[in-house]
Amino acid sequence: MAENGNPNRVLFYAHFNKLGRVEEYVYYQLEKMRGIFGTIVLVSNSPLPEDDQRRLGQLCDHVSQRDNIGYDFAAWREGMQHFGWDKLAHCDEVTVMNDTCFGPIFDFQVTYAQMQSRGVDFWGMTTNLALTDLLENSSGETIFAPEHIQSYYMTFNAPVVSSEVFADFWHGIQDYADVLDVIDHYEIRLTKLLADNGFTFDSYYDATAYWGKQEMNKTEVDISAFSTGDMKKYNPGFTCNRPLWLLETVDRYPFIKTKFVRLVPAQLDAIRAFITANTDYPMQLIDSYIGGRYYDLWKEKDADVKYVLNSNTFKLGKVMIAPFRLLKRLITGKNPDVFGQRA
Repeated sequence: MAENGNPNRVLFYAHFNKLGRVEEYVYYQLEKMRGIFGTIVLVSNSPLPEDDQRRLGQLCDHVSQRDNIGYDFAAWREGMQHFGWDKLAHCDEVTVMNDTCFGPIFDFQVTYAQMQSRGVDFWGMTTNLALTDLLENSSGETIFAPEHIQSYYMTFNAPVVSSEVFADFWHGIQDYADVLDVIDHYEIRLTKLLADNGFTFDSYYDATAYWGKQEMNKTEVDISAFSTGDMKKYNPGFTCNRPLWLLETVDRYPFIKTKFVRLVPAQLDAIRAFITANTDYPMQLIDSYIGGRYYDLWKEKDADVKYVLNSNTFKLGKVMIAPFRLLKRLITGKNPDVFGQRA
């Protein structure tokens, strides 16, 4: 196992992969986190091949699998149950994270130290503005989303971790079958719940610092602004929509969401150029993810990914995985998916 970080820090990591495998960028991510956290508990909401289980065991203190019900919040809850509620309450810092982002693009030790120096009770990577009528629940009802930290990464310091409100929140997590209900009840509510109980928070990039403390609604959202670059005209939840802007504008921004590949494939090659020129992050991790995942989906004629195929990242990634496909065919006499079967 890689050298552990601070023994009083615990990371609960939620994993899910539609194709039933662990991507290389996840291993890189866990290796970087290993130097910060004394304990890493990984809960996968999808099946893990035996080879991946063994490899994860070199980076994590506990690895378990479950059905993808309740999504990442239920996975984090189960990780906390395994770790032990009594032990959890005595930790200095508890972090929840999932595998929906590439990175850290820059040295995360520096990012972590910078955020800890701000002296707040809990923090994350990005804060979204309040949204009055842009989200719906599973019943199609419009819901209000208060200002909140996005849940793909959140760190809670001792005052929060030892509090009754924190414990009650996690004990109360239900296994919702629809992700919209998870977002409605948990992701967009946790920040306000803690803030209403007197805890302070901050984020590495705060959308409210750009727009000011205001609420966004449908009349203020202009989807055409995705291409024009007018940042004030669309939904501030732009970690998926404007990753290049974040990398170029926010100093040493550490993560980019994997979903950007599907949502804004036109930014793929520019992001490749930025990462290659400005960071030490292995761009081949993104290339192989795109080349493998989208090749597999393309084979199945998944219409949702056709526009990714013209990017250099897809073409390079496809070339990168070709030798592994050939090797597996020679060994097995078959030509299956080298990365595992679709879940």
